[in-house]
Amino acid sequence: MTATPYDQDDLLTFLVGYGVALGSGDLETVTDALAYPSVVVEAERSLVVPDAEAARDALGSMLTAYREQGLVAAVPDVRAVEQVGDALLWVDVRWSYKDENASEETAERVRYLLRRGRDTFELCVVVPVEE
Repeated sequence: MTATPYDQDDLLTFLVGYGVALGSGDLETVTDALAYPSVVVEAERSLVVPDAEAARDALGSMLTAYREQGLVAAVPDVRAVEQVGDALLWVDVRWSYKDENASEETAERVRYLLRRGRDTFELCVVVPVEE
């Protein structure tokens, strides 16, 4: 059985909106982008995020730190997409974090397992990638 192809424009719209929320410190939009429960998988540990309240607790300090570093934008560069089924995508994204002069201050790569839901995508699994 062949999976229904995902819409590249919808995926990019989701990631750009998520990046705008990261850059502006919009905690509610960032937490709305997550599925619950969601999982962050790192080399040392896995962290289950059971609900929006736990996500706000975990992500609030991260967004504050971005602002304190002068980062005002997070620009996604989609490196690869693997469709896992009708509703699931593995997406490899390089995030470019920009300052107010649009200069890249830092970057990171993250792989996401995204599920099509709530008329958009939602982040189910987040895996930071070491470069």
